[in-house]
Parts: sequence; C-alpha cells; structure tokens
Amino acid sequence: MWDEKYEKSLSRRERQVIQIVMKRGRVSAREIEEDIPDAPSYSAVRSILRLLVEKNLLVKESVDGRDQFRLPMNPGKARVKALHSLVERFFENSVGEAALALLGQKNAKLSEVEAEKLLKLVAEARKNESNQP
Repeated sequence: MWDEKYEKSLSRRERQVIQIVMKRGRVSAREIEEDIPDAPSYSAVRSILRLLVEKNLLVKESVDGRDQFRLPMNPGKARVKALHSLVERFFENSVGEAALALLGQKNAKLSEVEAEKLLKLVAEARKNESNQP
C-alpha cells in the first residue's frame, strides 16, 4: 500500500491529507481543512477524502453522526512501510546509509531514550550479521 506506485499516483494535496491523518490518527474533513497549508475549500477537501477512500488509502467511519477518516492500518506500520520504500529507492536498500544520512545532519538530536534504543538495535543488527553464514 505505501509503496512507490501509490506515492507517484497521489497528488500533492492527497499526500498532505495522508500526512495529516498519519499524524492525528482519526480526523474529520474540517480538521484536515484547518491543518492543510493554503487549504482548499471544504468541498475540495471532501473530494480529496472521497478519492483517498476509493483508492483504499483511507477508511471512512461515522462517529457520533460525523464522518471520520483514518488509515486502513496502524499509523506506525504505515510509517515503517513508507520508510522501507524510501530506503529501497534512495539508499539502494541500505538501512545503514539511510541512518547515517539522518544522523549525520548537524541539527540531528536524540533524546537519551532514543539513543539507547538505537544503540540496542545496532548491537542486535551486528549480532544478527555475525550469525549469518
């Protein structure tokens, strides 16, 4: 679902809407209209949402009589799939190169918890690599 084929088929506005839904989890058309930069009209937002539902990129649900939109999968899982697609396309499938590009930026900041998680993941990846034939 979150691969290059879908990414190329989305307009700029559709990508913006998907990003808002990923960030907020479940949103109404009015909330998207409020969050989207240089927002189009409310009816245009509704049209974008209808198209994304038709493409199975969003799910429409009625909550307390109001339409709400969410991703068809857990947002964390969607982010991981999108990231895998990005790593595959721009970093020749090298997770290490992608991580170096992100962490090598001058403004890259990690909390203590994030740094510890990364160190643990690096240690696990090294261990897995040394166990490979």
